[in-house]
Amino acid sequence: MDFVLPSRRSKRSHFTLAQKHEILDEYDKCLERGSKIAFCRAVGIAEGTMRLWVQQRESGELRSSIRQGNEDHRLRESDKRLLKQVLKENEILKAKLARSEAAVDILGKASALLDAMAKSAAATDPELKEPEPQRPEWLTPKSGKTSP
Repeated sequence: MDFVLPSRRSKRSHFTLAQKHEILDEYDKCLERGSKIAFCRAVGIAEGTMRLWVQQRESGELRSSIRQGNEDHRLRESDKRLLKQVLKENEILKAKLARSEAAVDILGKASALLDAMAKSAAATDPELKEPEPQRPEWLTPKSGKTSP
């Protein structure tokens, strides 16, 4: 282990914020099973204290002016909850968009089918005239309004 334990006056003496950050950085490097507990024992810090420091760091309570330039970029719990909420909302909106696009596609096909049926009916019945291309009723200007 390359980590050098910061010195303190006595076992009851508190670590500074910078020392806590150093210790937490080393603690985060412990990836193997049981290595975090072994690190706590080697450093002489109770596992509960270490968990408390981790929680304080995630919630933003453990801030140091020394670490301003080297800011901790891990997500806090509130940010994680917000991220999950935004991702869930994004999935809901994607599903709505897919349904809307499918509806527009169906409406386009229905319009083409109705147009083909109208042309087919005009071709088979000599009394029916070929429908003149015109604006749909909903596009025609109302009385008193002029079209551009």
